[in-house]
Amino acid sequence: MFEKYFSVLDILIGLIWFGILFSVVSNGQKKALNEETKKYHVLGFLYKVFFGLFFTIAYYTILGGGDTKAYWDGTVVLNKLFFNDVGKYFEHLNSVSDQVAYIKHFNKDTGFPPGWIYREPEAWFVCKFNSLISLFTFRSLPANLVIYAFFLSRASIALLELVVRIGLHSTTTAAWCVLFVPSVAFWCTGISKDTIMFWTILNLVNILLSFLIFKDKLTLTKILSLAFFFFLVLNIRSFTLAAILAPLGVALSARLTNNFSSAFTRGFVRLIFLGVGIGGFTVIGSSTYVKDLADEAAVIQKDFAQNSIYTGKRYELDVSDPSPTGMLRAFPLSVFIGIYRPLIYESFTATLIFNGIESTILLLMTLNFLFNGNPIKKVQWIFKNEFLVFSLIFVLLIGFMAGYTSVLFGVLVRIRAPLLPFIFLIFSTRTEMQMQELKNEKELNKTST
Repeated sequence: MFEKYFSVLDILIGLIWFGILFSVVSNGQKKALNEETKKYHVLGFLYKVFFGLFFTIAYYTILGGGDTKAYWDGTVVLNKLFFNDVGKYFEHLNSVSDQVAYIKHFNKDTGFPPGWIYREPEAWFVCKFNSLISLFTFRSLPANLVIYAFFLSRASIALLELVVRIGLHSTTTAAWCVLFVPSVAFWCTGISKDTIMFWTILNLVNILLSFLIFKDKLTLTKILSLAFFFFLVLNIRSFTLAAILAPLGVALSARLTNNFSSAFTRGFVRLIFLGVGIGGFTVIGSSTYVKDLADEAAVIQKDFAQNSIYTGKRYELDVSDPSPTGMLRAFPLSVFIGIYRPLIYESFTATLIFNGIESTILLLMTLNFLFNGNPIKKVQWIFKNEFLVFSLIFVLLIGFMAGYTSVLFGVLVRIRAPLLPFIFLIFSTRTEMQMQELKNEKELNKTST
């Protein structure tokens, strides 16, 4: 099976694409204006390429391919449809995945997509999206992985530059948090929903927070990019949209309240935002959409728990009450599971070991946050900064969604992967005292020169 997906021709095409994109990244590094982050351009790209290949080879050789193989098989079928009948290909891109389209578009020449991938609209959308890339790689899996690595590294570097620009972290610390978290690189570089979603989240955060914090212009290119990335979110993992927009609203409130010098005015404005937030939560929580989402989460969890097709280590979580109240009761445990599990003793497998080590580090960082210094002042410091408060709410929401719906650790670690850079950034941020000391040091250096 391995030779089928990594033939000599596939590897050769992959090497050609690697050479082209490596040259692009190298030239971009030489021309980069930010001297602090420019050295990470090439390193970040190579890191993504390595883990993309590592993830794919591990799954194809050890685990028999899994869903990443099914995504690629669906991509190849669509690619063959393009060359068989380009009109039907574009017709299929705009059609729903039903039996009529299945019979109309696929035959013995194109092959047939994996049934379970085709029946799930979100999964089949990934195949459609990836098929557009495969048209330029001549169905070379290694080449597709290199292209994903390129786009992911560009988005990651943009986030790194944003974090360094904010100034709450040293460049080295920010680079470790944003670029070099092993499990994020492992789970979010292959052919999967998780890779596209992570890339999408990074780009949305970069554009929206740059506009919110630094008032960077929303050019036509950025507006079109936002529309494109929102389109991807809605078609692949729609609940992620709430995990981006809700913390953005909280970050906006932090931005507005920080503009007032009076403590009374700041408190009053915060109360207004709190009231709006509670009211919005009440309205949304009682809506049909949330009820449907809760019911769907309960069905998904039950399916994972009872279906013998899904294998791997599991955890227990009661979602028998899929109402907004039931979800609230499940929130604390779901968040803990989503952020900190699998624990180290639960992760002694080839695919989970990175997550177990990182969970241990996160637990230690959490204890340090709570017991080293005044945690209340640290929380106040977080809520004074737009980026940190965005990161905190984003982490809590993604953690809840991952913990509440996954049941399998193998699913959990994929959904929760995007929160890891942000929680590491929260726990490694400079405190208010450290920022003041840094400011005094800079002023002293200016005076001495």
